[in-house]
Amino acid sequence: MSSASESHAQFPALGVCYYPEHWPEDMWEADAKAMVAAGISWVRIAEFAWSRIEPQRDNFTWDWLDRAVKTLGDAGLKITMCTPTATPPKWLIDEMPDMIAIEADGTPRRFGSRRHYCFSHLGYRAESRRITQAIAARYGQMDAVAAWQTDNEYGCHDTIYSYSAAAKAGFQAWLADHYGTVAELNKAWGNVFWSMEVGDFSEVELPNLTVTEANPAHNLDFRRYSTAAVVTFNREQTDILRRLSPDRPIAHNYMGEFAQFDHRPVAADLDIASWDSYPLGMLQNMQSYPSANTERDQKTYADCMRTGEPDFQAFHHDLYRGMGRLWIMEQQPGPVNWAKYNPVPRAGAVRMWSWEAIAHGAELVSYFRWRQAPFAQEQMHAGLMLRNNEPAVGLAEAKQFASELDLLDGADTIQAPIALIHDYEADWISALDGQSDDFAYLPLMLDFYRAIRRHGGSVDIIGPHDDISGYALVIVPCLMHVPDSLAHQIEHFDGQLLIGPRTGAKTIDFQLPKNLAPGPLASVTGVTITRVDAVPASQTISVSDDEILGNFKIWREHVTAQGTVLAMGEDGYPAVIKSNRTSYLAGWPDAALANNVISQAMQQAGITTHEMPGYLRVRQRGNKLIFVNYGDQMMTIPNSFSGTFILGMQDVPPAGVSIMHVDS
Repeated sequence: MSSASESHAQFPALGVCYYPEHWPEDMWEADAKAMVAAGISWVRIAEFAWSRIEPQRDNFTWDWLDRAVKTLGDAGLKITMCTPTATPPKWLIDEMPDMIAIEADGTPRRFGSRRHYCFSHLGYRAESRRITQAIAARYGQMDAVAAWQTDNEYGCHDTIYSYSAAAKAGFQAWLADHYGTVAELNKAWGNVFWSMEVGDFSEVELPNLTVTEANPAHNLDFRRYSTAAVVTFNREQTDILRRLSPDRPIAHNYMGEFAQFDHRPVAADLDIASWDSYPLGMLQNMQSYPSANTERDQKTYADCMRTGEPDFQAFHHDLYRGMGRLWIMEQQPGPVNWAKYNPVPRAGAVRMWSWEAIAHGAELVSYFRWRQAPFAQEQMHAGLMLRNNEPAVGLAEAKQFASELDLLDGADTIQAPIALIHDYEADWISALDGQSDDFAYLPLMLDFYRAIRRHGGSVDIIGPHDDISGYALVIVPCLMHVPDSLAHQIEHFDGQLLIGPRTGAKTIDFQLPKNLAPGPLASVTGVTITRVDAVPASQTISVSDDEILGNFKIWREHVTAQGTVLAMGEDGYPAVIKSNRTSYLAGWPDAALANNVISQAMQQAGITTHEMPGYLRVRQRGNKLIFVNYGDQMMTIPNSFSGTFILGMQDVPPAGVSIMHVDS
């Protein structure tokens, strides 16, 4: 990722999202002063303001934004200025009606909300550069403008994949560059199957509207191409911003539970990996997965309805911190408007979410938004202020959080002892491979992640091309294709390894490995997968040993084992196999099995484990342990932790926070 010379001494800090174009100008100064009084030092603006900046082509009306920037800056606020390309104005759509994205069923994504553009459209790419150039030239050297955000939430509302004429042309060109010859493409895709061979790259169609499912390799490459289109779109903006506004960090705000593009190559052109954290809406999304429909999980959702899934936010904090400086660009401050149900957060939850973000390395927590909007699609979305300009409940919690931040006393995030390998392509391949309607990549990742957190572990989430040296334990829950570089690292890794199901199941071309799964990790794991048992989430296969108890669900692999079998399934096949420092788990574990296997792996790696009660979680930041309680009951921090409390006590109330200072 790119570097910026800005000092980090001003962090951690609070921010807020503000829309001066929504409010009378005589309110701006009072708003800015109130923000500062609340402990807020950063404000994000202009991500949806294109129609006010340029109401007609080349008719720029900068005066209002000039005054807004001056007002906010004069109050002492640092501004994150945004490129407004997520909401192109109507006049531009009318000029280029083919710039809109096309859905897989051929339906155009029309004007009337947001994100109505196709990443592949060369004309819109030029317009994106033009407006970025204009806004960067205007504000890039202003002292008050201290950071940038490109666009807003790439892919929100399922807008990464476009099946337009522009996307088809871009895809064909990408394939020609990637494969060189049509013969290589036909070989990689296995196009001899069903007589799908093509004689020229111009014959390649998009993978939609086929009679039955498209070739999965075709679909995989279309997803790779779509990522490349996002990378190019983003890079064109960052190149302009770095030239016209040097020494200011650049962010993009990603989302939770979103994998339609590979975020890591996008992050390589940015300084800050920010994301938009909405715990209550995300809880409902997670509940929709079949893999979560167990009695235990339903109880979790009931108990945590007003706080969120206990590990979902933490997972994404760690995921995005692995891609850059972590900012929370939008933090839920109260009820939202976009979920199926929109409950009020538990008292203290906004403060707890803020502290948890800081615990996982966030530099900035920015609330969405300053004041509740009185109109349009998000008028039921809470802000820190009510529509009538009285404080909302979340403002008091934000103020309390701001008053407590000095307790960190310079404690910074350090490398965790555990690395969890996450891969966007593994998500795509597992979905495209089918075999089980109940298999979903993110819930499997979260099941491994939860088990680490239930034992008090701190985790770094890294990509398949990152360095694994320096970690005591590396966990690979599901890596469908194992890059040669990672296979080489694993072969020479001297820590403990835990490998999960479907790892090494495919080649880079979406084919079965010649030596079967786990492919390049066969010798390291001491297993060969000969058959897969894909069963409904409601059906389980018991796994037992003197020390390991639990069940497999959804995915079960029949293996031949050259290593030591530590546990067997009731189906007569090995379940946990140990080969030197590597353990292989031949199925999707339930909570009990994941807890047992990961607890053993942590202990074998020399990592102290702590039995965390209920929904109590902990994350270490430097010499501080930050505890949060997502549950609806008081929870007691285990006596196995040793230190001095500097915030809260050993008993942590619902939505409560306790911080312990430790010597190491």
